[in-house]
Amino acid sequence: MQINEMLMKALTTYDNNRERSQQKQIGVSQIGGCRKQVWLQIQDTPKTNETLKLPALMGTAIHKMIEEALVKDNAENWGEYWLEEAVEYDGLKGHIDLYIPSVGAVVDWKTTKLKNLSYFPSTQQRTQVQLYAYLLSKNGHSPKTVTLVGIARDGDERNIKMHTEEYNEAMALEGLKWLREVQEMDIAPAPEKYAAQFCKFYCSYYGESCGGKGK
Repeated sequence: MQINEMLMKALTTYDNNRERSQQKQIGVSQIGGCRKQVWLQIQDTPKTNETLKLPALMGTAIHKMIEEALVKDNAENWGEYWLEEAVEYDGLKGHIDLYIPSVGAVVDWKTTKLKNLSYFPSTQQRTQVQLYAYLLSKNGHSPKTVTLVGIARDGDERNIKMHTEEYNEAMALEGLKWLREVQEMDIAPAPEKYAAQFCKFYCSYYGESCGGKGK
C-alpha cells in the first residue's frame, strides 16, 4: 500500500465512525442544496459513487481543532459558550459549532477556498445558520444573531471573512418549506449541478442513480 493510500484509508475510516457521518436523517447543512441528492437520500437509495473526500476531511479537521482550542481557552474571556451542541425539533437535527447564550449568538465555521470567498456567504449557508437558531429557539433558547465565519484552506488569518445578521425565523421557515417540498415529491427532481464539474467527484449518487444534469 502506498503512503497516500494509507493516509486516505485512515482518514476515511476515522470520518466514517463519527456520529455525524452515521446520521441517516437529512441534516441542516443539506437544506437548500441539491434537491435530487436529498430526495435520493430520503428514498434510502444505495450510494453508487466513490467521491473525493479530502476537502471535507480538511474541513472536519479544522472544526475539530477550533473546538479543542475553545475548550482549552479561558472561558472567563468569553463567558459561557456551548460547542458542537446537538439540537433537534420536528425530525430535523443539527450540530451548532458555537453558541454564546449571554448574547444569543449562533456561530458556524465554514471552510472554503480563497477564490470562493467573494461568494461567501451563499443563501444556502445563511439559511443553514438561521435554521440552527430556529432549532435553538424551539428548544427554549433565545438566539438573537447568526454569524458565518469563512476560513480559506489556502489562505491565512487575513482572509478570514465574517458575516453577521439578525436571527430571522422567516428565513429558517423557508428552509423547512424547501425540505417539505422535496419530501413530498413523487418522482426525483433534476440534479442542480453539472455532472462533469461537480457531481462525479462529490456526489455519492452520481452514476446509476444520477447520471448528470437534467437526467
